[in-house]
Amino acid sequence: MADPKVSTGSSALDKIGAAGGLTAADIAEAKSALTSATSTTTKTPKPTTNVYPTISSPTDATALINKVFENVLKRPATAEEMAYWKPLLKDAQTKGGAVQKYKVSGKTGTQTTTSGLNEEVWLTQQLANNTDYKKALPEIDYAAELAAVKTTDPALFARQQEKALYDKAIASAGKDKNKIAQIEATTAYGRSLKNIKDAIESARLAAGAELSPDEISNIAKEAYDKGLDLEKSTFNTFLDNKFKFGATAKGEAGKTIAALTKVAAANGLDLQKAFGSQLPTWLSAINKGEAVDTYAKIIRDVAKIGMPEKVAKLIDQGVDLDTIYSPYKNIMANTLEINPETITLNDPTLRSAITAQNEIPLYEFERALRKDNRWQYTNQARGEVADAAKKILQDFGFMG
Repeated sequence: MADPKVSTGSSALDKIGAAGGLTAADIAEAKSALTSATSTTTKTPKPTTNVYPTISSPTDATALINKVFENVLKRPATAEEMAYWKPLLKDAQTKGGAVQKYKVSGKTGTQTTTSGLNEEVWLTQQLANNTDYKKALPEIDYAAELAAVKTTDPALFARQQEKALYDKAIASAGKDKNKIAQIEATTAYGRSLKNIKDAIESARLAAGAELSPDEISNIAKEAYDKGLDLEKSTFNTFLDNKFKFGATAKGEAGKTIAALTKVAAANGLDLQKAFGSQLPTWLSAINKGEAVDTYAKIIRDVAKIGMPEKVAKLIDQGVDLDTIYSPYKNIMANTLEINPETITLNDPTLRSAITAQNEIPLYEFERALRKDNRWQYTNQARGEVADAAKKILQDFGFMG
């Protein structure tokens, strides 16, 4: 008798299922699964496109923007710039995510992946070409900054960054001298600035220039910020134009003043009274390389005014009036029995020996001196009076 679980004419699967105790329903489900698994008909998948954007976290966005700014503009982005560029970066990342595509051609499926936005390249191009930022950042001019980067020594940009940190720290320190001293000693800008100040002070002392501490500080900042200290000759020229000189200058300027004072005195002039207002200009020029003799000649040119042509020619040759009047001074000192050092070129009696109209011979000058009131008090005058008296007494027979 046939098994009621399996109908007659069953296939091999029916027989196997019946032997295994499967019901007709179980066998039918197995047949269906087998038929589906062995079917030669395959469904063609549809082409697909998927986008996978990579959005930076706020911290990563800050780091990325600063990295580009440092590389391109040689400075970090400001808070205002961060607020402007972060949303634009996020939007660009959203739209420029990596793209994955799948397509089928015949029995072949092909999957391609296109990389997403290169944020650094994107932001660099934005800084170079985008002008919309000016609405939100009116004080910023990226084009000008980029142009400056191309023509400026990279070392100067480093100094600008150091200066920004230094200025911020100084502002935070307020008027606390201890904090300011610490900042000056521990920051790169502060230490470099001190070195420049020391160099300026040394040069000032050597030249005899007059500069206040505040002036030295301002000059040091200007020199360091412009990188003038990187080239010695440029730095020295810069200082020469900043130095100020006065009548009481010391150092090299003091030596120059002493030399010019001597020339002036040797020509009957008081340097301060005659040229005091011009001295700072003279000293500045001499400090830059002008010869002292240039100004000694100016003094002599003034001294020769009103002198006879022969005397003027001597002065042009560098002979001072003191030398020219020396023979007359010696005769005057001997005749009037006075110290020659007390006779100045401003003495009216001495200057009367040489005038624009006349040059008195030495013997005539000596005779003229005997008419000077001072001569009657000399030993010569008293001796001549005594000799005259003795002669008279002898003539009358009172003396042998």
